[in-house]
Amino acid sequence: MQKKAFLFSAGKYSKSKTLLVNNLSGVKYDILAMEKRLSQIGFGITKIEDANKAEYIPALKKGVERLPSDAISIVYFSGHGGHCNGNNYIFPSDFGTQYDISRNIDDAGINIKDIISVFKGKGRLILILDACRTDDLGLSRGHYSEITFSENVYIAYGTMFQNSSTGIHNGLSWFTESICDEILTPNISVDTLFTQVRQNIFTKHYVQIPPSVNGLLLDKVVLHSELNYDDTDKMVYDFIKKYGDEYTDNFGYFHGDDLIFIDAAQYFDIGLLDAIWKFRKVDNKIYTDKGVPVPELTEAESKLVSFLGFTRSPKFFTYDECHTWYYNGRQIRMGEIPPLPPNMQRKLPEVGKEFLVEFEVTRQDQSLTIKTNLPDGCEIFIWNNKTKSNQKVAICSGVINVDGAEGINKVVIDSGVFTSDPVKQQIIGNKGRNLIGEFIKYHPIYGNKLKGVFEI
Repeated sequence: MQKKAFLFSAGKYSKSKTLLVNNLSGVKYDILAMEKRLSQIGFGITKIEDANKAEYIPALKKGVERLPSDAISIVYFSGHGGHCNGNNYIFPSDFGTQYDISRNIDDAGINIKDIISVFKGKGRLILILDACRTDDLGLSRGHYSEITFSENVYIAYGTMFQNSSTGIHNGLSWFTESICDEILTPNISVDTLFTQVRQNIFTKHYVQIPPSVNGLLLDKVVLHSELNYDDTDKMVYDFIKKYGDEYTDNFGYFHGDDLIFIDAAQYFDIGLLDAIWKFRKVDNKIYTDKGVPVPELTEAESKLVSFLGFTRSPKFFTYDECHTWYYNGRQIRMGEIPPLPPNMQRKLPEVGKEFLVEFEVTRQDQSLTIKTNLPDGCEIFIWNNKTKSNQKVAICSGVINVDGAEGINKVVIDSGVFTSDPVKQQIIGNKGRNLIGEFIKYHPIYGNKLKGVFEI
């Protein structure tokens, strides 16, 4: 999982003819402390101190160009801030001079909605604003502030609406100091982290409550994952390591790999999915300690990926009408199968980008023609009863031609849609998100896939 942090500060403010904007001596300490802490927990850092308005959005857009859809991004700001007509703003270092020119807060400040829009479709965004929320420059039609809310965005404000975020002369602010005290705690959610920050500040100072707005769709987002295992996990790991090679020698690679985990589960009186999870906890910890990057999956995600990867057939995994599981006819204890976590559930197509996939298969002499409206140049896999193998084919002028079709009477499409063209990737959506219709089936790991059986 890619983790990226964008750190901005505004401590030295340009002189204004119309506004009094004080410099903030503690801001330089705030941003340095956040840089250190976020680097310690694996975030790549982009830092701009005393940034002008023109630097913010371009820096963010450049930083998110290659971010995957499961990334975690942090945007941190320390400096002055305020509100106007329901919108929340941060004030860059040239805020005063920009306001002198325009007399418009939108032209001089940065609306946090503009920051959020950069990260749409780019994973989860944690927006941390160590700024006051009192100043509306006398421009508001009323003293109010709308709750800025967006999918997969968590906003941590340094203080309540109409209150100040306390900075310290040549030192850390209360808000940033508390974040730095808590952020190294492993395996806690973002919501728990900022709840602890809020409690710490209030119980220590009694005058500042930093609120949060959670739009993470019930998805537990952890900034600092740390793998740990107990003695039972290690015993399961040692059992599998000790006898694993013997099993593959006796039963073959595929059956041997399954059976060693099945027997380990029986020996330790646990479910099969629990045995796999315990083994992986230890194995991942060993590799992580060696500096080898491993996927950061929760227990539910790891178990579900294992379960979905099992081969379903009479010689492998089957289940009966009572949902009792068997392996090659032998009854086994599967263990609890986790429900789909929020981040693995099917996402709706992007608004206005729904793409209804169509297929039509016809025979012409000794060739088959598969007509489709998928973008030209995209590649998919098709299977037929003659070759009995999957072949990768490209779409050209809206068709796929299958030569040598004599004897072919069945074509199966069971495939993702592949393209390296960024424009076509936008049409299809991440993991086929925008694809809809009768030929689309959802897979929790691979996303939307093409599914179609054609009898010719």
